Amino acid sequence: MTTLRTPIHKAAEASGATFGQWRQWELPLSYGDVKAEYISAKEGVVLHDASYLGRVKATGADVLDLLNRLSTNRVDHLGPGEGAPTILTSERGRIIDLVYTLNLGPYVLLLTSPGAEETVMQWLDKYTIMEDSTLEDLTSRTTLITLAGPKARGTLETLTETSLGDLGPFRSLPASPGGLEATVIRMDIGARPGFHLMVSAEDAEAIWKMITDLGATPVGMEAWEALRVEAGIPAYGKEMGEAYNPLEVGLIGSIDFDKGCYIGQEVIARLDTYDKVQRTLVSLKVPNDAKAQEGDKLTYEGKEVGSITSLARVPTDGRLVGLGYVRAHAAVVGIRLGLAGGDDRSIEVSGLPRLFS
Repeated sequence: MTTLRTPIHKAAEASGATFGQWRQWELPLSYGDVKAEYISAKEGVVLHDASYLGRVKATGADVLDLLNRLSTNRVDHLGPGEGAPTILTSERGRIIDLVYTLNLGPYVLLLTSPGAEETVMQWLDKYTIMEDSTLEDLTSRTTLITLAGPKARGTLETLTETSLGDLGPFRSLPASPGGLEATVIRMDIGARPGFHLMVSAEDAEAIWKMITDLGATPVGMEAWEALRVEAGIPAYGKEMGEAYNPLEVGLIGSIDFDKGCYIGQEVIARLDTYDKVQRTLVSLKVPNDAKAQEGDKLTYEGKEVGSITSLARVPTDGRLVGLGYVRAHAAVVGIRLGLAGGDDRSIEVSGLPRLFS
């Protein structure tokens, strides 16, 4: 498999980044101080090269109607500047991908999970017959820079000379940082304020420098993953994918139960109506010295009830936080689980993530 680099690679290298393999990408793992990066996300503003997320341009009169008929949420009503999360599901109600559908006006932008852009395009093409809909992969031609933290809005307003006070979640607007073309997308990171800035690959380094000059701290994948897991945000390939349905993942906020049929709708409606969801995504508090790994089985009262899907160490105090799936009867905040073959009461269920609550 070819290793990919983003347009920010040279700028990150010049900033002292340490790189590593992350999926098919070579990305900054840190910029020299993971703890400082983590603290900046909590107290200031960070910028993160999120170009590994897929970006698909959808044009045509029937795009939103097509997406509405194929996915879980209502998106056919989205006007220019509006957006919504929706899920493409299989006939069995399993997750193809969580897709952020953003009406930018001239076209609809689909933000996909890392490496899922081709899968999403193939899935939509499969069900496109007579519709006026054309898909184009923008991932390699654009750059996606994420700003997050309590000072993210102010930093971005200074950069773009634009007020973002009325920009709600999943809404977007055009901007011109330094006279260059960009699209601002409101995309909070859990409970933390967050924004995507989509720019051309050619302008990426210049805009990255503008943001760092305003005092934003670059953050690599180590701190970013700790922030993700701590916030209970599911990741494709770990907590999302065709092994799971949206109700298990806690994505009920991206499902419209009144909008009518879509692929997998009957299965999801039946699971919800008859309370048949058998496992649930949970946040986990893991002892600092636990010999736990992703994939380890979890037990309750001596019986296997689930497994760990993500595990990260918080840079400031060394806490281990995790995500995992457990059987519904064990998905109770405060309940203590064990590792198979280890301590039977060592891991605490600390939360039930709901990404769009």
